[in-house]
Amino acid sequence: MRPGTVRTHSSLASKAAGLVAVLVLLVVCAAMALGNPLADEESSVGAAAPTTSLPEPITDANDTSQSRSAEERRAKRVLTNGCAYTERGIPRCGVLAGAAYGGNADPLAWERSMGHRLGVRRTYWTGEKVPDAVAVAKDDLARQRLPWLSFKLPHSWEEMAAGRGDTWARDLARQLSLLGGPVWVAFHHEPEGDGDIRAWTAMQERLAPIIRETAPNVAYSVILTGWHQVQGQQDFSLNSIWPDTRIDIAGFDVYNKTGMMRNGARIDGFTDFEREYFAEFRRFAKEKDMAWGLAETGQTHHSALVEPNWALRTYLSVLRYGGIAFTYFNSKLNSTDPWHLTGAKAEEFARVLRTTPTL
Repeated sequence: MRPGTVRTHSSLASKAAGLVAVLVLLVVCAAMALGNPLADEESSVGAAAPTTSLPEPITDANDTSQSRSAEERRAKRVLTNGCAYTERGIPRCGVLAGAAYGGNADPLAWERSMGHRLGVRRTYWTGEKVPDAVAVAKDDLARQRLPWLSFKLPHSWEEMAAGRGDTWARDLARQLSLLGGPVWVAFHHEPEGDGDIRAWTAMQERLAPIIRETAPNVAYSVILTGWHQVQGQQDFSLNSIWPDTRIDIAGFDVYNKTGMMRNGARIDGFTDFEREYFAEFRRFAKEKDMAWGLAETGQTHHSALVEPNWALRTYLSVLRYGGIAFTYFNSKLNSTDPWHLTGAKAEEFARVLRTTPTL
């Protein structure tokens, strides 16, 4: 992380936080009603205002009027906010908000507590868990969530690049192609430091065409930390490691590190997501003619105290910079700091989620 200017908050601003939250929520509704202001004219469609009176949570996805409406929308490839999306699930406007939840735990009870479904759900799998991943993706689609599956591979990057995993990848894609809705897939996210990055790139170049040709409903995503790419580390720069093949989505795992403890000291600066990250993500995505989104993000408990409206402001920034996903890492797993949602931080995320579209 490259700290920016330290943010201070007056007591007056603290007292006005509730009013600010209401005002910003009005802004997000207006922004989504206008669609994505940075999308190309020919690829965007006029979006209806997002639903403000929320449907009741689905208790049985097979026999409710909500599920029937979802099936009708899916047949037309239209989100709940009126935005069209491609066969591979890329929205023409608007931003899907969602989360990873625990260790691939069922988020239905959490959704009920928030009064709204996740627009996108990130889950994590090993190469041996394809049947489980497909089953979860099927359930996600039934619950109006867009599944974003991340796999570690059954063989090394070098072996996958040489073709040893072709049958595995083709079988995964075939099963996903039968689900009747869009799915996003990523192979070995956050590869920085896990091996020879050139082999990782070659692996992506080998697998992406197999997945895309076998499953026209699956968007192929490449997920990086983002930090390594914007900090000028040549070995991991976007131009150095990006696969020379068609990629549908560039995903980035970027976190708000305000308040993190490092070597006994607290990080007091805050990350300017727009200046340090989103401007570059938008530029690169436009150059490669693909979408981009936050595949993981989160804020520490300390950050939530000094930046109580961070989730909403970041969601709006993703919208302004042409992103398609805002995915919160609501888990304690593999975490050096408390990213999980609790208390006021959880309430803020729920307020944001209730303004966002689903399948």
